Amino acid sequence: MMEFPLLGTLSHDADYDWLVSAPVAVPALDGLECEFLLEGYEDDAHPEEFHEAVRRFLSAGPDMLRAAQQHIYYYYLDCAKLAKSEKRDCPDIQHAAQLWDHLEFGAEILVRRRSDAEQGVYLVLECDCDWNEEDGLQIVFREGSRVSRVSAFDDFLSNQEVYGIAELDSIVYQSPG
Repeated sequence: MMEFPLLGTLSHDADYDWLVSAPVAVPALDGLECEFLLEGYEDDAHPEEFHEAVRRFLSAGPDMLRAAQQHIYYYYLDCAKLAKSEKRDCPDIQHAAQLWDHLEFGAEILVRRRSDAEQGVYLVLECDCDWNEEDGLQIVFREGSRVSRVSAFDDFLSNQEVYGIAELDSIVYQSPG
């Protein structure tokens, strides 16, 4: 058992070697109660950076997600195009603001440090979405303060990690096509 500011007592999940919080209301997710899963926190040289990233995230409101709405819509458009080419059903979402009616936030938020030279602390939220039921939607928050990546769930924290191109680090959504 370990204490974490804002999250309280953390328990150890031996299956994944994570520390897990009790559910905490997340204002950015309209008050949804989520467990925080901390990866690498116990042995981290700068645990205060985890504290600060979680503090920023819990201080943010729904506007932080709304700021990424257009990027999520681009992801939807790519998924809809693929579904149409494969003759699969996909909801018809005409405007980015309609996205929120077609996704469900996950109740777990992974907090981990990026392993490359940048070394920031990121939070990862996995969502179910009607337009990609198999791969879902992954929303990554850089240091808890802004959405830095939108994609299918793939466990990468940045597009730079995916494609190995430094210039893609600041790109929120990178179309695979």
